[in-house]
Amino acid sequence: MGKADYRPFIERCELVPPSGFDPLSAKLVFLPYFREQKPETTLGDYFKAQAIKGATLREMFPRDLEGFLRHPEDIRDSFSTLVEPKSQPMSLLVIWNPEGQWYVDEVFYRIEGIDGWQRQACSDVVEGSFEDFRRHFPLLQPRLDEGLSPLQHPTRRKHRFSADAPAIRLEKSPGMPNTRHYWLHVFEDGRFTLSGSRKAEVNSTDASRLTTLLIAASRLGEHEDFLGVPLSQAHDRQMTTFEFSVEGRRTRVTLGSDTPPDILRFMQQVAAAYGIGL
Repeated sequence: MGKADYRPFIERCELVPPSGFDPLSAKLVFLPYFREQKPETTLGDYFKAQAIKGATLREMFPRDLEGFLRHPEDIRDSFSTLVEPKSQPMSLLVIWNPEGQWYVDEVFYRIEGIDGWQRQACSDVVEGSFEDFRRHFPLLQPRLDEGLSPLQHPTRRKHRFSADAPAIRLEKSPGMPNTRHYWLHVFEDGRFTLSGSRKAEVNSTDASRLTTLLIAASRLGEHEDFLGVPLSQAHDRQMTTFEFSVEGRRTRVTLGSDTPPDILRFMQQVAAAYGIGL
């Protein structure tokens, strides 16, 4: 999808199962590319195994990727599995349950009968190409290897996903009475907490918003941690600190009069995304 100025956007559409159908009963079929066989299972069984973890979850997946990697590379590119970094899917199906678990289709399994689900409202949610989205969408990364080292693709950059790890932090320290301060913490799964002197605390989740920001961060040049020259208009030694992590690379900045322009623009983009006035 795209806007009038031809910037690419990712469109999110909701799918609703037919009336009376329990989505947890939907069949999952193990994909044939891993040179192993697994019994047919259901979405409900997958979520149960995800909750239990350990051997129960491990048994649902290949022992490793050796069988998959024995396929010639040019053939793997055409496989309908997101395990292969060079595959070129045009869509991504994610199914959530009320317990906060999620399933991503066409990684190790394919869900059956989805054609009968009704398409509902659609909206543009992420600015960037589909390749950008696939690379940075936080809910995809943990499903690509399910936290199992033998399932990590050798050409994919190693970054161990942790839902509670910080992805972005933006804070302005308290100052004199009537001065404004705030703090924003965004976690790798898209959850965020925002609080400040003129705001009630907000706790919410928006993985798409985080994805747009991670895509923007990936386009920045590399910067060393940066302690800026204090701003002339700063008072009571208030400091604005900014920290973000993308693809395992973490950058820390203290806002100053000599803050690099690209970092400052990104900081402003983050602030605008979460309704913060710098």
